[in-house]
Amino acid sequence: MRVALAAAGTAGHIEPALALARWLQADDPSIHCEFIGTSAGLDTSILQSSGFTLHPVTKAPFPRRSTLTALAWPFKFARAISQISRALKGCDLVVGFGGYVCAPTYLVARAKKIPIVIHEANAKPGMANNLGRALGAHLTVAFESTGLRDSKWGKAEIVGMPLRSSIIEGAQLSLEARNQIRIKKANDWGFDPKRPIVVVFGGSQGSQAINAVISEILPHTARIGIQILHAVGAGNRLPARSENYLPLHYIADMADTLLAADLSISRAGAVTCAEIGVLGTFGVFVPLAIGNGEQSFNALELSDRGAAIVLDQTQLTTRHLSQNLISYVKQAQQYRATTHAPLFPIDAPAKLGGIVKSQRNHGRQR
Repeated sequence: MRVALAAAGTAGHIEPALALARWLQADDPSIHCEFIGTSAGLDTSILQSSGFTLHPVTKAPFPRRSTLTALAWPFKFARAISQISRALKGCDLVVGFGGYVCAPTYLVARAKKIPIVIHEANAKPGMANNLGRALGAHLTVAFESTGLRDSKWGKAEIVGMPLRSSIIEGAQLSLEARNQIRIKKANDWGFDPKRPIVVVFGGSQGSQAINAVISEILPHTARIGIQILHAVGAGNRLPARSENYLPLHYIADMADTLLAADLSISRAGAVTCAEIGVLGTFGVFVPLAIGNGEQSFNALELSDRGAAIVLDQTQLTTRHLSQNLISYVKQAQQYRATTHAPLFPIDAPAKLGGIVKSQRNHGRQR
């Protein structure tokens, strides 16, 4: 069985696709997984180093505004269609995770009568996956609220978010094991495990708004004894470290980092929300106002369950954080002290993988 996974642009699309591909090939070596993405950004850094075949496609996101650049879109889209058509030759199934490569992939798959399975990672579906839904794809979602908010997704299967194995393993640890990880990581970072630890990150590229506030609040956090691990983003200048502050370009071991921290401050991408919800870390989310506002809906998945606080971008100021950080840390410590079942399914790769395998005969009967 040859499966093409369409995922590009963000970790929220790529990471679940990779988790599914790894599960499928471990469960059934006769299933061959390939990726449709682009040759830029995370597609290159994550997919090309994953060991899976990547079919690079011309980036042709649908223009949301009328500009001179938008005039070139039809030509880029036509080129993407041609590239995807070649990539899908002999393919039995397409699994789409959203993003700009998915729209042309769904259109080509429909024209070739290749079955389509869609995984919608965000609480609010995007344009590409809505197109796939209209084309008759088999729908799956990460969050139950997706179908509750949008009746057109009401019959989608709830499978959860396919996550890295390290996250799934971390979700099953006891409080004692989590505390041992905290002690080890705190020592690695040069922190005191008995004092509050806050982890801050803004996605692979970082967040200028979050970075600026953290930079300004450091004298205050040093006075009150709060330690901050801060991922500033791969392309940003690394600030100086201090006794209570450790800046990094990125966090390589997210599972252990979230398990060791009292509180996380971050954007609200779908994978970030799922990882925090599965590991039981209390979060402060600052949703990025992009796309169709999906990050705000993602954050509500946790705040509605008492596992997070959501701040609008305009609320995240040095003054606000100075006045409220101690309160946020105390809430996080109270939450951490109690054993919590994962807020989302941890068997998502197997659930989604089972659906993919069930499509085997459909592909052969085309």
